[in-house]
Amino acid sequence: ATTEIYTLSLHDALPILPQLLIRIVITVLAAASLSVIAPPVNLHWLHWVALAPMMWVMRADTPRSNRWLAFTYGTISTLIIFRWLATTIMTFSNLNPALAWIATLLFSMVFGLPWLILWTSVHPLRRRLGAGWMLAIPALQVVLEYAQMLLFLFPYNHGVSQYRTDWVWQLGSVTGIAGITFLLFFVNATLAETAFRRAEGKPPPYPWLGSAAAAVVLTLGFGAWRYGSISYQLEQADVVRVGMVQTDKTMLHRFTESRAAMIRDWIEATQRLTEANPGGIDLVVWSEGSSPRNVHEGRTNTILSQLAINGGFELLLGGGTTIRRDYPVTDEEWAAHRERDPKEHELIGREPGNYWGESYNSVYLFGRDGEIRGRYDKVVPLPFGEYLPLASTFPILRTWIKGPGDFRAGTEVNTISSEFATLATPICYEAIIPYLGRQYAGANLMLNPTNDAWFSEPGPQLHAMLATGRAMELGIPLVRTAFTGVSMVVLPNGDIIHEVAPFVADESVVNVPLKAFDTPYKRFGDWFTWLCLIGLGVSLAAGPWLNRQKQPVETAPDPAAQ
Repeated sequence: ATTEIYTLSLHDALPILPQLLIRIVITVLAAASLSVIAPPVNLHWLHWVALAPMMWVMRADTPRSNRWLAFTYGTISTLIIFRWLATTIMTFSNLNPALAWIATLLFSMVFGLPWLILWTSVHPLRRRLGAGWMLAIPALQVVLEYAQMLLFLFPYNHGVSQYRTDWVWQLGSVTGIAGITFLLFFVNATLAETAFRRAEGKPPPYPWLGSAAAAVVLTLGFGAWRYGSISYQLEQADVVRVGMVQTDKTMLHRFTESRAAMIRDWIEATQRLTEANPGGIDLVVWSEGSSPRNVHEGRTNTILSQLAINGGFELLLGGGTTIRRDYPVTDEEWAAHRERDPKEHELIGREPGNYWGESYNSVYLFGRDGEIRGRYDKVVPLPFGEYLPLASTFPILRTWIKGPGDFRAGTEVNTISSEFATLATPICYEAIIPYLGRQYAGANLMLNPTNDAWFSEPGPQLHAMLATGRAMELGIPLVRTAFTGVSMVVLPNGDIIHEVAPFVADESVVNVPLKAFDTPYKRFGDWFTWLCLIGLGVSLAAGPWLNRQKQPVETAPDPAAQ
């Protein structure tokens, strides 16, 4: 933008500076607004108008400044929302505060790139498609969100901001959260087009404004009907009494405790829960990482088995699994691996034959008889948390970066059969990946053991928000038990019937209606996203032909508008 100004005379540049400053201020404010739309503030209504100002900031005749403003928007909005990453990096790695903030800034710049693509596409799409750009921009956003999930494994669907609006939220059962994203951006695009036409001296796009209003009204009508129908059926359903335990101890406290003390805290909390509920508990759910030892063998297995027998409940918990494999390693390999993570190899030991150990992040279900009924290994480990990308290829990375674990990915997305239900048990952030939820075939209850004790606020609230979409999309209840919160129970109609704030100790029994509902999303998956991709491609190819007899939408370039 500065270069553009310097190409003009000083006389011409003077009126441009206020215009550019206004655009910069609007960009920063619009970027910051996304953080108050998200939890814990949850001004979800603001999302229906918060995107239009950024579309207005884009100018048809200033592509260079458009790019810089779009990049600024993406970086600032991501940095404000994910600012808690810097605290996590400083606390749990060997990077100093300056490097931690640099890493967070680089993360924000990379994850903000989709906004650069989106905002700089406004006027090219408007030129090519005419008024059709108001559909193309929402479709492009849906495609970008899906691509971001596949490339970065960190989905952030903007439609999820509506997770506390009963009627709008029901659309997710049909289209997935992508449909709500589309609707939000469509409404904002019609508002932006109204501003564009006002500047051009043209009448507002009344048919498009009417279409947007009609889409919202139809969504609300469908939502009201579905919400009422599902709510009635849930009231008639049988319930499972689920015991949920959440601690107020952070990971820093956990690191100072002995392994025996860690698991004893969960056992004592469960015993208090049992004593406080003499009517009985059907299922107790602990969080991810609640057991620091191997659950499938040894003294830990015996203790947990007896706990389930004495309490008369099933017990689901998250814990590490270390398995000794049947291929040998050299003394040098063993020494190097032990040096990387001494605590892990205290569990493995040095067996005759120098065998290698493999670690998994797992969930176990103990039956009322104390026997293990099933196990699930996390199939999508967390990059830079549970493993260090490229560390096997470049071992020196482990010398430079301390903190990430060395977990392997599970090989199968399997369900676990309890006495009451067929359980889907995604671990931690697996529950925010929409396509993964559909792979738990036949599940009618989702249990999501999570450990957000690594994160300061608002990280836990953001994570919980993103997970709520699975209950709506799959039509099954979601029980999310987090180490330090946010623990919650979400029903298939979107109702949150139990929610505990982060870093608050809680021991609760929740009556969870056990009823599953068929949904178009469960059957057909991301059909709406593919429809957006196909529609976008067809419209771009056919745009010039459809628009050839129309007058150009933009006015002649105005230097002062830069």
